[in-house]
Formats: sequence, structure tokens, C-alpha cells
Amino acid sequence: MRAIINTFLKGLVFALPLVVTFGLLYWLFVKAEGLLEIPLQWVLPEGAYVTGMGLVSAIVLIFMLGVLVQTYITKHIFRLFGELMAHTPLVKTLYTTARDFMELVAGDKDKAMQGVVVITLDSDIRLMGFVTNDDVDLGEHEGLIAVYLPMSYQVGGYTLLVPAERCERINMPVKKAMQQVLTAHVVRKDQARSNPKV
Repeated sequence: MRAIINTFLKGLVFALPLVVTFGLLYWLFVKAEGLLEIPLQWVLPEGAYVTGMGLVSAIVLIFMLGVLVQTYITKHIFRLFGELMAHTPLVKTLYTTARDFMELVAGDKDKAMQGVVVITLDSDIRLMGFVTNDDVDLGEHEGLIAVYLPMSYQVGGYTLLVPAERCERINMPVKKAMQQVLTAHVVRKDQARSNPKV
């Protein structure tokens, strides 16, 4: 019975990430199609609309928005709009969280994590974290470092404000370190050697 359960769990471990990934992609496809299907049918000649045009149009619109955001005038317009959203009750928490997360994913240099550190809590207990600000003042305490500690298998974490001497800088790419932390270091050494990109 135990062998059957273990086999089922192994299959689940393989299948669940695929289901989540393709399920999310399908959801995005359906949403993009649903949002742009009617406007496209108004613009295009009758019978010219083909399923998939909504998704392609969404990609093109997002790309064009990205181009606009980089121009001088629209950059300031979007900045003012962002400040307005950030000061609007009920909206500001969701907006600022989503904005900061996407800026991090997009690699914005002003928001990017500044390195990987290890903080020693006790003589042999260590936590891996990511520097988000290397010069923070907190009342009488000056020169603190803001270190983000993500939680494994979850969206969330903690931000510690610690003295610089408590942080040991690690020469490791942020992306690789984040992957290790989020997956709780489940990749063994032999697997890491066979797949050095992980």
C-alpha cells in the first residue's frame, strides 16, 4: 500500500506543476480573448475575427505600452498616475505590491535586489536573504541593511533590518539563490552538477 501511495505522489509531483503552469496560461489566454474579442469584432470586417487574435493583440498592446513608458513625456505621465494610485485608499496596497513585484521581475535596476547574503542567527543557524537596501536608518540606529527573507513554497517573506557586520555577502546570482530558497534546497548536489544552470 505504501509503495502505491509513493508512486502516486511521485506522479503528482510531476503532474501538478504542469497542470498549474498550463492552467495559468490557459486562464490568461481566455481572459485576453474575452477582453479584446468584442472590440476586435467591432473594428475588423465581419467574419475576419479568428480565435487567438485577442491574445496577439494583448501582447502587442503591452509591448506598445512598454515603449510608451520609456519615452520622456509619457514616463512622467505614468509616474504621476502611479503616485495617484499609490495614494488612493483600498487601491494603494494592491497596486504598490503588484508594481514592486513586476519591477523586480522585469529587472528594474532601481528596485532590483542588490545581492545575496547569509545572516547567522546562532553559532550554526544561517538564513539566506537578499539585500533590498544597503543603507537604512531606523531611529537612532543608522547604517542598517534591509534583507528580504522569502518563505519556501510560498509568496511572502520577512524583511530584516540588520547591522552590516551580521551579513555575509555570498557570490551567487540572485536568480539562482532565489530558486534555491523558494524550493527549500530540494535540488541535491549531484543534480546541481549535472544541471549547472539550476
